[in-house]
Amino acid sequence: MKLFSNPDLSESTKLKDITDKELPAVDVFAAVIQFFRESLQKRLNTRNLEDFTYDDVYWVITVPAIWDLKAKQFMRRAAEKAGLKDSQLSLALEPEAASLYCRKIPVEINTQKDGAKQIASLPEGAKYLVLDLGGGTIDITAHEVMADAGLRELHQASGGYYGGTCVNDEIMSFFKRLFGAPVLMRLKEENPGDYLDLMNDIEMKKCTYSPKMDKNNITLRLPVTLLDAYKEETECQIEECLQDTAFADDVQIKRDKMMISKKLFGSFFKSSVDNVVRIIKEILDTPSMSEVTTFLAVGGYAESALIKETLQTTFPEKKIVIPTDPSLSVLKGAVIYGFEPEIIASRVCKYTYGIAKQGIWKEGDPESKKLPEKTRKGLHWCDGVFDKHVEVGQVVKLGEFQEAKEYFAVEGQVKALLDFYASTEKNPRFVDDPGCTCVGNLVLDLSGGKTKKKILVRIGVGGTELEVEAMDPTGHVFRSNCNFLP
Repeated sequence: MKLFSNPDLSESTKLKDITDKELPAVDVFAAVIQFFRESLQKRLNTRNLEDFTYDDVYWVITVPAIWDLKAKQFMRRAAEKAGLKDSQLSLALEPEAASLYCRKIPVEINTQKDGAKQIASLPEGAKYLVLDLGGGTIDITAHEVMADAGLRELHQASGGYYGGTCVNDEIMSFFKRLFGAPVLMRLKEENPGDYLDLMNDIEMKKCTYSPKMDKNNITLRLPVTLLDAYKEETECQIEECLQDTAFADDVQIKRDKMMISKKLFGSFFKSSVDNVVRIIKEILDTPSMSEVTTFLAVGGYAESALIKETLQTTFPEKKIVIPTDPSLSVLKGAVIYGFEPEIIASRVCKYTYGIAKQGIWKEGDPESKKLPEKTRKGLHWCDGVFDKHVEVGQVVKLGEFQEAKEYFAVEGQVKALLDFYASTEKNPRFVDDPGCTCVGNLVLDLSGGKTKKKILVRIGVGGTELEVEAMDPTGHVFRSNCNFLP
C-alpha cells in the first residue's frame, strides 16, 4: 500500500514491520523478489536440463492497475536490485492478468441446436467487469473479448485502498478502543507470535462472515498475553471494564474467548464494501458500459461470503463469476501474459500526459504567465504550458506511439531534461492547473545528432509502462529514459 498511497515515493521510502523497525522499501521488495529468484535457481540446478539455463527464464511481476508510473518504476528498481535483468522482465497489470485467465474458464451453460448442453467460456463480443479484490487495493476495469480471442480495455482502471485489509484496520481500531493502543503495542513487541495468531484468527473469521449465518456472534480467541497485559496496564480485568464501554451490548468476553455480535462485526466491512459498490456503480453509469453483463471477481477478498452476497443482491441482473481459488487467478494469468503480452490489444488512458514547454501567451491567460520576451511576430511567450500528448479516456493501442511534438534545445546542448506531467483533466492549459502533477522527467541524450535545435518527442502509453522516443528531423534517434523516482 505504501507504493500506492505515498505521493512522495522514492528509493529512500521506508517501511515499518509490526515492531516499528524500519528498512528502505526498495530493499524489502528486492529481498522478496530475490528469494523467488534464488529458489528457482536452486531448483533448476538440481535438475539435468539440457540446453536450458537461468537466462532462459522470463519474469512477470504483477502490479495493481491503479499504480502510477512512479510506483511501477519503483518495482523495476527493486527487481533490478534482486538480480533480474531488465530485458527479462515485464510488469503485468493485475486485473488484466486475472482477465486473461478467467476468459478461458466456464461461465455459463449453452443449449446447442440438438438440445445438448455445453459449458461455455466468455464468447466474442462479451463485455464484463474485472473486480480484482485484493488485500490492500481493489482494481476494477472493463474488458471486451475480441474476435481473435484477445482483449481490449473499455474503461480505465478505478479503485483505491478498499481491500480486505481495510476490514482488518477497522477491527484493529475496535481493539484499540477496547484494550488501548499501549496494550496492543506491548503485545506486538513482547509476544509477536501471539499477535500474528490473533491476526490469523481475524482473517479466517473475516472470510467466513455473512449476515445470513446462523450464529448470532462471531468468536475470536484472545491471547492470554493480551489479557495479562491489559490487567497489568489497567489493574482491572477486561470482563469487568467491558461493561463501562460503548461495546457492552455487542461484546462478551469469557476467559480467552471474545464473542462479537453480527451487527458490530458487520460494521467493520461497511466502509470497504460501500466503496467497492460505489466504484462499480460509477463505472456502470458510463454510457459505454450499458452492455456489461458479467462480473469476474478475483483476489483473496473475493472469497469473502459478504462480498459475494453484496454483489449478488446489489446487482441482481449481472452474472457474478468467481473462479475456483480466486486468489490464484492473477498468478495464473501472469503466466499467460508472459507468453502472450500482445493479447491486450488496447487500453484506456488513465491520465492526460504532457510535457512542460514555453508557448504563446493568449488573451485570458494569467498575466503572471506572460514573459517579457516576444516572438518575431511580437507575441509574448509564456512559461509552463501543458503540451498534451495523450488524453484521459483515450483508447491507445499496444505498441502504438502518439503523434510526435516539437521541442527545442540550445545549440551544443548534449543532454535535455523535459518535465513530464499527468492530469486528471482532458485539456489542462498550464502544468500548475488543478489536477496536474509533475510525475517525473524525460532525459534525452542529444550526442550524435546532426542538429541540436529541434527535437521530436513521442510517447507510447499502450503498454503497461510508458515508452519514449526522441529523434531529430533527420531521423536520428536519441537515447532517452524516463525517471519518475526522485
